[in-house]
Amino acid sequence: MKAMHQALRALVVAASLCFAGIASAASFSTDQSDLWYIQAESGWGMQLVQRGSTIFATLFVYGPNGTPTWYVANMLPTGVAFQWSGDLYATTGPWFGTVPFNPANVTVAKVGTMTWTGQTVTTGNVSYTVNGVPVSKNVVRQTLVFENYSGHFGGAIHEVNTGCANPNFNGTFENLGILDIAQNGSSVSIVTQPLNAAVCTYSGMLTQYGQMGDVAGTYACTNGEAGTFEAFELQVTEFSVTGHFVSSAMSGPAVGCHGSGYFGGLRATTI
Repeated sequence: MKAMHQALRALVVAASLCFAGIASAASFSTDQSDLWYIQAESGWGMQLVQRGSTIFATLFVYGPNGTPTWYVANMLPTGVAFQWSGDLYATTGPWFGTVPFNPANVTVAKVGTMTWTGQTVTTGNVSYTVNGVPVSKNVVRQTLVFENYSGHFGGAIHEVNTGCANPNFNGTFENLGILDIAQNGSSVSIVTQPLNAAVCTYSGMLTQYGQMGDVAGTYACTNGEAGTFEAFELQVTEFSVTGHFVSSAMSGPAVGCHGSGYFGGLRATTI
């Protein structure tokens, strides 16, 4: 929607350049890094750490006799969208209280293979074999805490609009501006202050999926535009906030516009 590119015209020329460089140089996919589990099967889980196109996986499960067991894998893209695969290993080593630690007592044995398939931003499937025993589970990101997205940010936004009643509003837009986020529990308000354009307020409820936030709700702008939006894949750090969004303008000058894109901003002051 026009409002989102007007409004979220986020985030200062320097920030714009920084985020463009980061995205093109370091990003391979939606970040798969997180704790993953099945809520109804508490007691075991998996941690994925993604760097570039490589994912390192740690499985903490239980062996045939109920003994806690760790497996690890280093997985690479298979060529199928959002799928990685690699050899799975079992490791053993000295008792944790042994001083000094003797690396010669560490053993690593290949026990099978592991494949990770990201199904959505928040769900995926892990399939692996251990000494011929196959396992396949659909898992979700494990939420430890609700992130705090509150802050004053400056940066940039990239948006593509389609379906606009006024064809002049269709197309790709990239803009700069200020983004203020206020959060009270799961209630989130996002005020966008673009350069020389309408100010818009986006109000919605936060759902947290592991490290990813999702805010869905409605928005209204000072130029009369209003509609619905969803900001997802939200990630916040001490210094920045990033995310994707979709939106639909229900009234105002950009009526009919369906927007989608991403934004990023640098925090004005650290938390």
